[in-house]
Amino acid sequence: MSTAYYPQQNRRRRERDGERTSKPEQVNYFQQAFTCLKAMPERVDIIRQNLEYYEQQPHLPKSAKAAIKRFQYLLAVTNDPAEMERWVMADSYEGRKFRQLPLLLKGVCDE
Repeated sequence: MSTAYYPQQNRRRRERDGERTSKPEQVNYFQQAFTCLKAMPERVDIIRQNLEYYEQQPHLPKSAKAAIKRFQYLLAVTNDPAEMERWVMADSYEGRKFRQLPLLLKGVCDE
C-alpha cells in the first residue's frame, strides 16, 4: 500500500497546537458561582445535593463521574468557599478536571 493514501501520523499533541484552555464563558460561570458561594457559604449544601442527584444518574460520561468524585473528595476536605475556588479555578490538570461538570454548581446563584 502506498503511503500517499495512508500517511503515518503521530497522534501525540504537537507543540504548535498550544496549551489547552477552558472556554471563557465556562470560567465566568465558575467565577460567578464562587462569588455567590463566598457571599452565602451555607449554599455548599446545594453543591452536596447536586452531587447526590448526579451521582444517581445511570448514564453519565466517564469524565462527569470523575468530576463528581473529585468534588466529593474536595467537600470531604474543606467547606471553605475560598479554598474550593482555589482548587477548582487552578490552571492545572486538577482544575480542568474539576471544571468538567459545571452542573454541580447549579442553583448556587439565583440568577
